[in-house]
Amino acid sequence: MNEEDRRKFYERLYFHELDVRDKVENRLKLPFSIFAIVFTLAVFLFNEVLVKKSVTVDAFFWTIYVGALLALLFAVGFFIVSWYGYTYKMLPTASEIEAYYGRILANYQDVSPHKARSWAEGAFDDYLMETFKTYATHNTRNNDRKAFYLHRCVTALIISFMLICVAFYPYYNSLTAI
Repeated sequence: MNEEDRRKFYERLYFHELDVRDKVENRLKLPFSIFAIVFTLAVFLFNEVLVKKSVTVDAFFWTIYVGALLALLFAVGFFIVSWYGYTYKMLPTASEIEAYYGRILANYQDVSPHKARSWAEGAFDDYLMETFKTYATHNTRNNDRKAFYLHRCVTALIISFMLICVAFYPYYNSLTAI
């Protein structure tokens, strides 16, 4: 793979990672509805069991209920880690890039006016390749970390939902006995 192909590869990778960032950001919206469902069920059970005392429960209920709440807390923690604290590297503006090329060309003009343009173009291509490579690497690490914690968040939410459904059984069973 020659230098031009490598630069094009890193450029595509850079823009691909920006697309992935948007997709991961969109996937971060899913847990909100699951949070709402699990939290609503947990509050409802709390109200029915402790406030209204409409159901007598045993240690099994409390174990499952507390497990569901712990899983929900872990989900919230993973969600926060997957959402907050990421900075993405973006390319400089077109004006900044062109100004950089002008500075490179001016520096090479001082050294050798007849070779300055070819040297400046080579240095500028190296700059672009290094920029794409560095920024794509940084953005890939961010996207991978966000996706990892988002996966953990959804897993904890599923566990929490399943446990809260099991904890809901004594209440449901008391309704069918009436």
